[in-house]
Amino acid sequence: MFRQEEIFVGGWQEKTIEAMQRRRFEQMVGQLPPLGAGRLEALAPAALMRKIEQSWQDIERKPMRAQQIAEVWNTVLSTLDQQADCLSHEEHELVERALILGGSAQIEDAVELEAARALSLRLWASVGLVSGKPYVELELPVVRPVAKAFSRPEHEQIRQRFQAFGSYLSGTLYRVGAMDDRQPQQLILREVFGGKKQQDELLMQLSRRYLWASYDCVDYSGGVMLVHPALADPHHLIVSGRRKSGLLLPPAEEPRGCMDILPEEIPLQAELERAIAGALRDGHRGSDVARNLRYLCKQGAPLSALEEVLQSSLIVYLSASMRGALSNMYYMTPKWIESTECAALQ
Repeated sequence: MFRQEEIFVGGWQEKTIEAMQRRRFEQMVGQLPPLGAGRLEALAPAALMRKIEQSWQDIERKPMRAQQIAEVWNTVLSTLDQQADCLSHEEHELVERALILGGSAQIEDAVELEAARALSLRLWASVGLVSGKPYVELELPVVRPVAKAFSRPEHEQIRQRFQAFGSYLSGTLYRVGAMDDRQPQQLILREVFGGKKQQDELLMQLSRRYLWASYDCVDYSGGVMLVHPALADPHHLIVSGRRKSGLLLPPAEEPRGCMDILPEEIPLQAELERAIAGALRDGHRGSDVARNLRYLCKQGAPLSALEEVLQSSLIVYLSASMRGALSNMYYMTPKWIESTECAALQ
């Protein structure tokens, strides 16, 4: 989903993926109304028109409220099968859980809350609070149709192709940090939909909405940039011209899983995990701490900042072995944004 602008007043400690998701979750929850207030039928006329204008549907304006509501559901339901095929992984899981639970489900974290936001933009659901906790509620007109859409044999086939595509794109995004959304959109049309419908306007729109719902996005002067969720400040990559021809190619073979670490980074992370084992504060895991430091390293954090972030996770002072493992990670990890210190050594 599209990121809101953020000022990192706490330095690199506030740029870890957990810190960013926690702030995003708290910010979004603080803006939610009570559950039910966001249903289309419950909105005031002006709020209904704003909702329609902000949605991912192209809906004609009608003079009377009843006509407008009917036009909304005619538009949504007429393409529901194709929309169901093009949900993000998180949206799909959230809809399945809501269907099992009778139409609504509690939202557990920032990732699910952003999936719920995407569903509200599709006009499938409303999002709100129940006793201070966020919930998603499917709009009644879509409950049975979407259950039928999920049960279609072709739906499972398309979802499998989306899963393979998503794993490949996530791995590519981990390597490059950020990229323009137009190349993956064309790859979806070719790899998921077979390339025969690349001029289909609806599929082009749904492909782009799949990307917007599946990945962090930011606007820039040339379009929309997909960014890795751990990349706190993507503007350095945007100005460096990440939109390059030939950057994204069809996968040679079906990916085995979502790659979130490069082969050359595996021993670096393992070394750091061994060095900090037994020295972490309660609630911290060595794999998570090392992963966060690797992410910070990839986005250009200086070595001094990495040491500060690591120290905050420890119950002891940094040892020589910890510094050595952290230095190896710092100098040998491929980076999205090159740090000044590393660049000076090249």
